[in-house]
This record gives sequence, C-alpha cells and structure tokens, in this order.
Amino acid sequence: MADSTPQLKRKREGAEAQRKKARMQKMAEAGAGQDVEVAATPAKSTPKPKQTPKSTPKPKAAPNATPKNPKASGANDSAVSKTKAKKQKSKGSGDWAVSSTQGGWFLPRDPVFSINEKHILLATQKALEIYVAETSLLAYKLPVSGSGEVTAYALSATDSNRVYVAESTGLITLWDWVSRQKIGRWDIGATVRNMKVITHSDEDLVYCHEPGKSHIVNVHALRTGAQASSTELKPILKTNSNILDIQVLLQGRFVVVACADSLMVGKRQKQSKTAVQDFEYVWRELKFAQGVTTFDAYVRDPAEVTGKPAKSVQDHRDIIDIAIGDASGVLLLFEDILASFAAIESVQKGGKTKADNAESLKPKKLHWHRDAIGSVKWSLDGNYVISGGDETVITIWQLATGKPQHLPHLTAAIENIVVSPSGASYGVTLANNSVIVLSTTELEARTNIVGIQSRRIEIEQLPKNADAESPPANYEIFQPVPLTVNPTNPSEVMFSVPSSQPRHRTEGLRPEPYLQTYDTANHHTVSKQALTRNNATDPNLTPEGRRILEPTVTLARVSHDGEWLATVDEWTPPKADTSYLDEGIPEFREEERIHRREVYLKIWRRDVQSGQWKLETRLDAPHFFQDISANGKVFDLVADPTGPGFATVGEDHFVRVWRPKTRLRDGLVVRGAEKQGLVTWALDSSVEISDKLDVLDAGANAQQTLPLRNSRLAFSADGSVIAAAISWASDEDPGVVHLIDANTTAIQRSLTEVDVVALSGLAILDRHLIVVGDSITVWDMVRDQLVYCVPVNTPGIDRFDRIPLVKLAVNEADSTFAVSLPRFENSNARFQRASSTTQIFRPQQVGAVWSVKNPIVNLALASRYSERGYVTLDSAANIRVISPTSGAAQLPTPPPEDLPQKPAYAQADDSMEVEDDDTLALPTVENVFNSEDSDTVVVQSEQLQQVFEESGQSHATGSLTALLSAVVALHQKPTSLPLR
Repeated sequence: MADSTPQLKRKREGAEAQRKKARMQKMAEAGAGQDVEVAATPAKSTPKPKQTPKSTPKPKAAPNATPKNPKASGANDSAVSKTKAKKQKSKGSGDWAVSSTQGGWFLPRDPVFSINEKHILLATQKALEIYVAETSLLAYKLPVSGSGEVTAYALSATDSNRVYVAESTGLITLWDWVSRQKIGRWDIGATVRNMKVITHSDEDLVYCHEPGKSHIVNVHALRTGAQASSTELKPILKTNSNILDIQVLLQGRFVVVACADSLMVGKRQKQSKTAVQDFEYVWRELKFAQGVTTFDAYVRDPAEVTGKPAKSVQDHRDIIDIAIGDASGVLLLFEDILASFAAIESVQKGGKTKADNAESLKPKKLHWHRDAIGSVKWSLDGNYVISGGDETVITIWQLATGKPQHLPHLTAAIENIVVSPSGASYGVTLANNSVIVLSTTELEARTNIVGIQSRRIEIEQLPKNADAESPPANYEIFQPVPLTVNPTNPSEVMFSVPSSQPRHRTEGLRPEPYLQTYDTANHHTVSKQALTRNNATDPNLTPEGRRILEPTVTLARVSHDGEWLATVDEWTPPKADTSYLDEGIPEFREEERIHRREVYLKIWRRDVQSGQWKLETRLDAPHFFQDISANGKVFDLVADPTGPGFATVGEDHFVRVWRPKTRLRDGLVVRGAEKQGLVTWALDSSVEISDKLDVLDAGANAQQTLPLRNSRLAFSADGSVIAAAISWASDEDPGVVHLIDANTTAIQRSLTEVDVVALSGLAILDRHLIVVGDSITVWDMVRDQLVYCVPVNTPGIDRFDRIPLVKLAVNEADSTFAVSLPRFENSNARFQRASSTTQIFRPQQVGAVWSVKNPIVNLALASRYSERGYVTLDSAANIRVISPTSGAAQLPTPPPEDLPQKPAYAQADDSMEVEDDDTLALPTVENVFNSEDSDTVVVQSEQLQQVFEESGQSHATGSLTALLSAVVALHQKPTSLPLR
C-alpha cells in the first residue's frame, strides 16, 4: 500500500497495532474458555475436551513396523492440525474469506456400497463423501486434515460401519462413517495407492500397495484401544513393476497383483500360522504381450466344477478364475488358474523360474471392445462377466454361450464397475466424473451421482521443469473455461464441460460441447445439456479410426435478467483431415485449415418448466472476412447490463452488438405455443476498429493491416459505454482502449496511455476503467487520468503465454474487482508446480486488500452479480466461493472532487505480496482542510445554462454520459478532462 502522507501512515500503523492487540486478547479469552477441536471432525460431533481417544493406537516401534518415528493420533495432533489451519486461515483473514472446496474429481477407485446398499461411498482428493443411493444427493463428507489428500479407502471387514481412509501424508484414519467419528489414526510413513481389508481373528488386516522407488505390498495389523501398541506390519511383495491393483482372496490365502504387463498370484505358505509376521507368500507371474489394464478374480465353489460336494477338508480344493482386460480390447479368461500353475510346475520339475507366458495357459478370449478395457467384474454367481471401456458401452458376457449383451450410450468412457453386495445392482464410474447405479434385471439407472465435470489437468500435462535444454512449454491445456453465474440465483454456476476425460489417455485440450449448471448452495448438479453437436449417440470414429472431435464452447454469458444465454462455439478441421490441402508449404496448409473454421453465436432462452436452455437463434459466422470468405475468431462476449443484448469483438476488427427483434409476419406478431411473441436475434449495430489512430492518415480507413493478438470488451453499469481494448500482434504497438457510445456507436475516446500489449482482462467498475495486461491499471474515466498501476508478477511463465491464464472479474455489489494470477515453479519431480493467487482490489486503494493462494491453477473467475463475492474454478474441478465476512456492504467512496491526485505506481514486489489490508486509506479531515490544493471551484448559473443551451434538443435523446461529463467538468479543476 503506497501512502503519500507519513502522518497517515503512522496513524494507520498505530490503529492496526491496536486492532491486532485486541484480536490477540479475544483469541486468548476464547482459548481459555473452550478446548481445541479436532480439525477433521465434522461440526456435529463434539469431542471430549483434552482427552486422547481410547481407540487411538500407538504403533509398535518394531524394526519392520513402518516409519522410524511413528506417530499416534491424539489431542496433541489435533492441536497441531488446528494450529496449522489457523495459520493458513490468518494469512487470508480480514474482511474476506474463501470457502472450502466443492466438487473435485472422484478418485479412480471402485465405488463402495454400504451393506444395506442405501449409501454409496466415494472419495475426492479432499474428503470421503457419503451419498444417499435413493436420492443421489450428498449426505455429508469426512474431510482430511491439513494439506493431505485421499489416496485410497476401504470398508472394514469386521464392522461395515467403519472405513479406512489413506492420505498422501502417510496417515491412515479409521472412521465410523455412520456417526462421523474418528476411531483411530496411524502414521505408516508411506503413501497408499491401493487398499484391501480382510478379516483375521476378529480383527482387520489391511493390505496396502505403497509406491516409492520400488512398489511394495505390506500387510498392516492396525489395532485400536488397549492393543494399539501391538500394531504390526509385514512386507509380502516388492517389485520394480508399476502395480495397478491388488485383490485379496480367501481371507488372505491368495493375493492377486496386476502390473503394467504382468499378473502375479501369491499363495500363503504357512496357512496354519495366524501371526502376521508368519505371512509368507510364494508368487507365480504371468507375462502378457499386451499391457494389462484391469482384472478381477473369482473364487468358485468346487461343487460347481465337479458336481459333487467335498467329502472332507483334505478333498477341498481352491478354484480361482481370473478375467483380465488388456490394452487391445481382448478379455482373457483363465479358468482354475491354480491348477494351471500346478501343471506347469510339474512339467518344470522344480525349475527356479516363476514367470510364464500367459498364452501358454491357453486362456479363453472374448473380443468385442475395440479399445483398451477400462474395467471388468464377475457377477456374484460367476456366470457373467461385465466389462466396459472407451466405447461408452457396458458389455455383459454370458459365459455359458459366450454371447455378449450390450447397454450402449452411457455418454462417457467406463472406468470402474462394481457389483453390489446383494448382486442386484451395478455401480459404474464414468470418465465424466459421474457414478450411476444400474439394476441388474432391467439395466435401468436407479442412482445418478454427478460431480463437477469441468476440465481436469493431470500432473503429466503440466509444463516440465525449465532448464537451458528444455523446449518451450505449451500452455494450451490452460485455456480458460467459460463460466458464468446465474444473476437471478447467484448460487448457480454454469460452465462448459467435455463429454469424457479418460484417465489413461491424455489428449491435451479436449472439446467442451456441454453446459453444466452446479448449485454451490446445495452441492449438487442442477442440469447438463449439449450446446453443440456431439457424439453421445452418433459414431465417434472416422473410417480411418480417428476420433471425431466435437465443437468446443469458447465463450458464454447470461443476460442481466437471467432469461437469455449467449454462447460461442468453434470447430476447426483436424490436421489429419486436411492432408489434401498439402502443397509442400506447411504455413499455407495451416492457414487454409484455419480458414475452414466454423464459428457460431447461439442465443438460448431459459425454459422455466424444464429448467433447460432452448435455442432461439443461431448466428453463423458473427465475424466474417468478406475478402477471403473465412470465419473470424470471436475474442470476447459481454452482456448488456440494462437490457437484452450482447456485444462481441472479433478478428475482423469489428465490435458488434446483437439484440432481439420481434418476429413479424404480414405485420402481425408471430406467437409460439405458449402464446408469447417470438423474437429473432440480429445485428443491431457495429463499430469498425481501425489500426490507425490518426484520422489524417490516408490509409487509415482503407484497410486493416495489423492482425489482432487479443481483444476484450466491457459494458458500463448503465449500458451507455462500451470499452474495447485492442492488442495488436505487433510488439511495437502498445495497443489502444476505445470508449464507445453505445447509443451512437461513436468512439468518444481512445486511450493510448494504457499499455495493453499483453492484454488479459478489461472491465468497468463505477467510474473506473480496469485493464489487466503487464500491469493492473485503474483509470478514472470522468477525470480522464490514471488512478494507480500495479505491476503483474507471474513467475515461471512468459507475458504472452500467461494471457489466457490471468483472470479478471468485477463486482458491482461491493465495488471491488478480483484478479487471478498463475505461478509456475520448478519442483523435485519432472513437472513444474503450478498454483494461482486470487487478489481482491478496490479502485480507490492501491494494491490488493486481500489475497489467497490456491495450490492449483484457476481456470475461471466470475463475479456473483447480485451478491458480494466471487467464484473460482480450478484445474482439479474444484469450486471455491470468495465472499466478504463483514455484514454490511461497503458503499464506494469516491475521492474528493476538488483534490487532484497524482498517479500512484506500486512496486512489483510490494504489489504481489499484500495479503491483508482491510482499511481504505482516505485523507483525514485535518489534512483535507489544511491542503493547499483544496480551492473551491465556483460554478455560475450562466455556465450551467450555457451547457444545456449548447446541447439543445440533443440531450433528451443523446447519451447521458456526455451531458454528465460536461456538468462534472464545470465542477473540476482545469486539469481534469471530460469524457470525449
């Protein structure tokens, strides 16, 4: 915060010190009167004060019992977690606060049914979520503490009301998910990727896959209560291959482990021994030519094979069938694989080799899938195998006949399939972040749980660590997600989403043809609909085997009354489909491909009954190049804040305003089915933007020679002014900001004082023009002078690469604006660490008054319109709501009209490090009256009369802004300029 008055600075520091002292006293009084809560415990459950839970274990300090310094959970850990949470919160405390994350992608794990199948347990990175199967609604969450993330979870085998949750910090927490209480917590010192729980002597044994330099499978005996000190660990497998999944059969007698190109089956040797330290396994390995993508094992009753029950225990033989899906789409069935292993061992006669070729076992092959199989499961009776993959089709194989039955058109790739405990339902996880429950008889959906389906960016898609030899990073995947808030219901957020995002296939930036509406107040999806053509029910492959790409929605805005929705979608032919244009010049081929781009501006009207958007008008090629017959790109789309209307700016150097017109036929209004007049959206006005500012230049209006790099639009609150910021492709031209009269479409003022070469955002807030480029610039349009300028600091990314990553939003309700800035830093891994910082500004105050850091890159930032605050959407599909904590709204306080203020330039280091500044610095009464520049401007009545006489009759129909500017100019000093 830059302050020109040292006296004010000393007074302000003293006031802040007093407030800080008062806050510390309040915290001390509050701490003396109440005990510390466990951070991860929900609000409904109140723990006993300063009492270590009886179920909290104390791990045994054995040589092979995980970490060197195991930690048991208790009141001290709770206090530490709470203290860390307070420190993190105090960094962004003050007048603003950020909510906990909503949404997030479900982990790629099988959904877990409760025993009565009334609830479904799913996990995101930050919480274990419990959903009601009947209503598909979220019941509650079991959050992780601190900065940890959920990596795996599994139900207890001894008590179905308990669930084990593994965190990335090396903690395993045992929850009672019914009462939402923590029962125990263990620090195993390793990250768990896969977890399976079995019953062993009335206690749980937890099999964990713990990746690191090598992949290890450990058996943990996690005990609670009085036996917490006897917690044990036993490693049973160590391999260098990447483990995909594990499965434990027959109470731990057999363990099946799937790797990238092999399958390992382990048999426990000393089955009569019950001690965990006696668990020793002998492993057999099967090698596959194609990569293994999924598997499932089934224990078959020997009576099903022989037709006769076993006469004695010695006659009982274990029969295990395994179904394996590979990368080529083939389903391999290994029947009685233990007998096959025994036959191979007898032939080898004690050979030391334990690895065999899978083809030597002659498995049964079922081939319908054309791509890699995503998931496979056995039915409870073992007569069917259910599989699914990228084809969005569930295939049910009847093993007796070998014939498949299909359930098509599930809208997204299938990633996980699980059979319910009773066998009456199938739980299916789709690659669009949704889970459906199908009945096994009718194959009809009983439950449909839909999470936030926005773009997900994996770690492998992040830029690699920068060094001298690394190629330039590609930031295409970070293109902004169109997001808008419903003005009539600020809790509803609308954004574009892809149709499917399979985890095993990273294709870069995917098309986003759908619109999802999410309710942040109730934490559930309201609706989802297609905005462009899509391949949900159409063939999605070309004859050459390539995927057909849908158009993608690039822009979306809702009208001020929430009745109209405007979207812009684009589609460009893939490079592989334009080979016929190749003439040996790659630049020419790419130019011709871009010229074949399809661009549509679509206007939708809300249907109150269905809650969906109905297409009212489709405007083809809103910005068309007449000379080359090509569709120009639409850079920005804004809504008129006072009436139905939208404005666009395009690659053709035009700003166009679109408004509805009543549809007439023979002079009569055409009415629809509901007897309402039909309208047609059409071009209302357009403004040509030249690349020349000198009107005396002979070639100024002849042609536009400079291509556009970027352009942004903004409406004033009263709709009378349209601001258009133009960034030319030439680095030598700093660009220009035009202020256009919305009524006359005349350019009233062209600002060249603001550098918009790296333009990212433009907005109008009250009387201030806000431009985000290389700096955050606030310009007073009434005084026609700079208010302040704060440099933008985005480490790790170039000024031009960051253009789509920097976000700007303004809120008229509290007269603030927010800016989201990306940050890329080198990490110990191969890929960079990406994060974002969201800062809140006020036009009258230099620097950010509040900021918060998100460890994930923000892809969208929007205002809440009628309510104070903002909404962010990040690359992990998390939504956060930023809102002020103060009860009363702060009205904008303009600076005194008789005090000219010098432009304030903040330093780069100071501007980006401001975390909390909730005080608006205004001159004191003493300084105002003692200022030498506080001369009063006297306006004579003759001057006002002259203003109205000169305007004549035009002021009744002309722009009110021009008249207001003339009146304000009389009350200001001669250095202040009117809006022209």
